[in-house]
Amino acid sequence: MTAAPPRVPVVPLPRRLDSTGPERADPATQQRRRLRFSATLAGVRLRASVLPAAAVRRRQALQMCSAARLLTALGIRVAVVQPDVPWPRPGTLPLRVRNEAGLLGDLALLTAVPKTTVGWAAVADRVLPSGATLRTAEPDPDDTRMCPVTIAYRTAAGPMAAPPRTLAEVIAVVGLVIEVRLYPVVAGADRAA
Repeated sequence: MTAAPPRVPVVPLPRRLDSTGPERADPATQQRRRLRFSATLAGVRLRASVLPAAAVRRRQALQMCSAARLLTALGIRVAVVQPDVPWPRPGTLPLRVRNEAGLLGDLALLTAVPKTTVGWAAVADRVLPSGATLRTAEPDPDDTRMCPVTIAYRTAAGPMAAPPRTLAEVIAVVGLVIEVRLYPVVAGADRAA
């Protein structure tokens, strides 16, 4: 009879944090951000519930300020890069986001894009619990110009390959900046870009 070798217990090695990824916030900071976000969201819902339905401009201001408050509660900054030629104010040109913005990108978009842009109200209604807003006029079918926007995420370590998607991922990132880049108005031929 042969003796079996003694069993050696297998102890898993601790997972290493990716050193190339963004710096992570300490647990106390993460807890503060989570609590601030919850309190801010509750305040947004309360203000929206007591706002009269006919107060359209106040509702839009509430939505814009609420988006800024929610991003601030999570410790996120928004950097807006304006185009060389400003977007026209008197027309109603549709908004076009060229990449997947996600919830955080949509909140940043509300703070960076003029409220008169077609599509702003739809984004606000989708991401904020503030009720219905005033719908801006539909664009003229003969006017095929668009207002293009891209949204990027970065930290002090550089651009992020993939944006954080869950609340736990967002509150764990230190120094998250959402860059909203507005491009000059393009004609309909450039819409496929």
